[in-house]
Amino acid sequence: MNYLNMIPYFLCKAKKENKRFFIQFGGQGNSFFKEMQILYERNDLNEFFDVAFAAIEYCLNRDDIKSHSDIFYPEGFPLKDWLEKRKHPKENHLSICTITFPANQITQLGNLYAFIKNGYDPEEFFPYIHSTTGHSGGLQAAVIFALGKKGKDLLEIIYKFIIWYTIAGYHVQKAYGFREVPKDLLEWSLKVDREKPYPMAVVSNISFSLLEDLIEEFHEKFPDTRTFPIKISLINGKNIFVITGHPDNLALFRKFYYKYFINNNYKWNYIPVSAPFHRWDTMKEKIYDFYNDEACKNITITGKDLKIPVISFTDDAVNLQKIQNIAEYLADAMMNQVLYWDKAISPLFDVETKIDYVIDFGPGKITTILTKLALENYPTKHIKIHSCVGRAGLNHVLKKVNPEHCDES
Repeated sequence: MNYLNMIPYFLCKAKKENKRFFIQFGGQGNSFFKEMQILYERNDLNEFFDVAFAAIEYCLNRDDIKSHSDIFYPEGFPLKDWLEKRKHPKENHLSICTITFPANQITQLGNLYAFIKNGYDPEEFFPYIHSTTGHSGGLQAAVIFALGKKGKDLLEIIYKFIIWYTIAGYHVQKAYGFREVPKDLLEWSLKVDREKPYPMAVVSNISFSLLEDLIEEFHEKFPDTRTFPIKISLINGKNIFVITGHPDNLALFRKFYYKYFINNNYKWNYIPVSAPFHRWDTMKEKIYDFYNDEACKNITITGKDLKIPVISFTDDAVNLQKIQNIAEYLADAMMNQVLYWDKAISPLFDVETKIDYVIDFGPGKITTILTKLALENYPTKHIKIHSCVGRAGLNHVLKKVNPEHCDES
């Protein structure tokens, strides 16, 4: 078989066997840096990383960023030096919103760019895609994908969105600030959890109603914490939630219920990000500062520009094809709205919907796991999930096959 005639595996499955696909993107809190290093090794992503570096450089050279760089970029953002191992970022530094927002996005968009460049032409593949979604900030990547762009046009919108997300991180962090954790709570957290407290934490293996009761009991015990109350901000599954609050309050909550959690096998993991989102009171009216920022206003796409449905994670599971101002909607959804993962992936549960495969672009495999767990409640749905994460994951999705048989012969 002439290699030039071979096509990507899933495109072959689509054309030869009429398979249908659902595309998903992960969100914040993943350990993205090692994945990005793997992507940087690929020769077919040189122009992608050139665009990413240029977008970050543009942001760092803005007057408002430069005047506060010691606060929001205490170690700078020398991404190319990090990837080429001339410098090494500290883990705490990677959790700052001005870093983790764009870095997560660059990682998943690197997977996406490789996917499209290596044969998954939107014009050929889109007829077989039911819809797409993203977890939290991953919804932006879903929008980028749904535009159906490739080549220079794709790189142009990627450049704008990396700026969008970097500046969004700046506005978020500026609005929220940096909250200090008292020394005793910090020392306790480092001893018990081996990490410092963050303003977001995953709580799992527990029911929603019980978690609500525990939060209310905690606020009654410590009434001062009501000024910025602990909230359930993400509902990732039947018994998987993300709670948000000031890091010192989450540390106090953790300490207060520590033995109770251990005795009942309730799980706790901090999310390494420096501000809480999916709650309106993190930014309040300051979100309009971002709406009025050129970084946001330069994204002029509307729902009518989306070639395939993009399903939101909000309670109404709205299709973003119905949204007029996409840039503002994405910021509002990520910063202000509670996330419901079952709403985002609701097409998978529809008995009338034929979906054979889910392809997850990361970063990390959290959304892959969440979707697998959700599908366990629908044993009649036989949907295979493939992750693009890492060398093996991306190589599997990109492998070329015989278009006559969808195999590698």
